[in-house]
Amino acid sequence: MRISTLDLTHAGVTLTAYVLDASNEMPNARTRPAVLIFPGGAYRACSDREAEPVAMAFLAEGYHAFVLRYSLNGDAPFPKPLNDAEEALDLIRMRSEEWHVDPGKVAVCGFSAGGHLAAALGTMGRVRPNAMILCYPCVVASMGGILPAPIPGVDEAVNSLTPPAYIFHTYEDTLVPVGNALAMAAAMDREKRPFELHIFQNGAHGLSLSRPVTSGGMRSLSDPDAAKWFGLCVAWLRNQFGDFAADRDSVLLSETVAEYSIDVQLGVLWKNDACRRLVLGKLPMLEESPQLKDAMGVPLRTIIEFGGGLLTSEDVLDLDLQLKEIQVIS
Repeated sequence: MRISTLDLTHAGVTLTAYVLDASNEMPNARTRPAVLIFPGGAYRACSDREAEPVAMAFLAEGYHAFVLRYSLNGDAPFPKPLNDAEEALDLIRMRSEEWHVDPGKVAVCGFSAGGHLAAALGTMGRVRPNAMILCYPCVVASMGGILPAPIPGVDEAVNSLTPPAYIFHTYEDTLVPVGNALAMAAAMDREKRPFELHIFQNGAHGLSLSRPVTSGGMRSLSDPDAAKWFGLCVAWLRNQFGDFAADRDSVLLSETVAEYSIDVQLGVLWKNDACRRLVLGKLPMLEESPQLKDAMGVPLRTIIEFGGGLLTSEDVLDLDLQLKEIQVIS
């Protein structure tokens, strides 16, 4: 995985990218959907509990993840945070080829004030995400009374361009009342926009993943029932974007490679007579191996490592260099 933090236009605003590595062993996941995360914090801070832990949870499900730390406090009045969100979404799509992101499958996930920002991006943004995940979000304009500056009511801005929404809240939330989630759901229904709404009875405001590890040691921020929101969210997101393909009975070989090397699948090397002869010259036992067919989708480096002592490190380096000298057959 590659992790990088980029400075955006406004002072102090950063986008942290968590980009999963592509692997020849997972050709069905070379390009992935992504989730852009807006932590909560009343537009006064960005909660660490709702940032990297949430990114890691989505990464474990196969999604690239991005965390935006947006304009706060004196710099928070709209539309400044919305401009930050638009810039982040633009950047993800602009660099989608480099980051192996499907630009048509980018969801936003916001918590509390970050949920307001996610909904604002989905309802009034210059650019829009493909799906919204709204976790105990501030929705109605009256919530501006507890924030550093007035906010627009995002429920009033829902229209035909608003993407599908997953909304999660708890009945016990006293800081951001559950009526916010109900108002957003009603607005989505009014405009005939798809949504899924989950309201759990128990759980305080600021649950994050509602697990002990994200609770900060607070009993009220870890509830096993409310923790189900994340699994339900992933199921909903897969319904929106689709799952990774798993519909073949044999290994899919890479169609194109920039150069031959020991990191290329054995089956790809086998298609080139020069590569095949070179590999067999170093590893003659492969030709009669009963596992040869099953190994065709495996990178040669992995085969060598699993073989344990088949080649010296010098032999491996020499084989790699010689493979790279062979012209790629297109």
